Amino acid sequence: MTVLADTSGGSSGETLVKVVYSRLRREILDGTLRPNQPLVEVELADRMKVSRMPIRESLQRLAVDGLVRSQRRRWVVHEHTKLEVCEMYEVRTALEGEAAALAARKASHEQVLAILSAGRSTLFSQAENRAERVANNEHFHNLIINAATNDRLTQMIERNSIFHFNQHVASLYSGDELHESGQQHEELARAIQKHDSDRARKIAIAHVEHALHIIMTKLY
Repeated sequence: MTVLADTSGGSSGETLVKVVYSRLRREILDGTLRPNQPLVEVELADRMKVSRMPIRESLQRLAVDGLVRSQRRRWVVHEHTKLEVCEMYEVRTALEGEAAALAARKASHEQVLAILSAGRSTLFSQAENRAERVANNEHFHNLIINAATNDRLTQMIERNSIFHFNQHVASLYSGDELHESGQQHEELARAIQKHDSDRARKIAIAHVEHALHIIMTKLY
């Protein structure tokens, strides 16, 4: 798979690093690259049709994110401990609760309509494709984050987006649990429509805690 034509130095080189970094980050978060999987620079460079330099820099950035680690002089995908996941979800409750509350206060009429539509689609979607369910979920939450109109909060949520509803996490949900999650989406959308910040915050927090319970029960 070609990512970009390789370049050397300058702004184009930095752009290439960003593209490679974003691609690897996405593959880790969506489960394409599994925990403890070795990340061999030469193999990644060959697959992405780039030199090893942007691969190396990207892996170093991913290490700062806590997504990869160095093990015996090689890189591997980091496997998060139970404590790490709990801590990440504690942060998520604070960040996403605030995002929901801000969205309830600040969302425009058009944004509210989009959130309502996305909330209904996640509740009633019959999508069998797991990737599609993940994409629908991400779209719904991104609409709320965008409606909060707080760039710093958005950046913090993005940095903490490890172990969100990716394909691996989605595989843990039963049909009933997916339906309950969809109901929470619709309730959250209704709270935002009514500009009820307190209720929106409570529902968003309960939604994150619901996800954490499923992960803790089925993975640890």
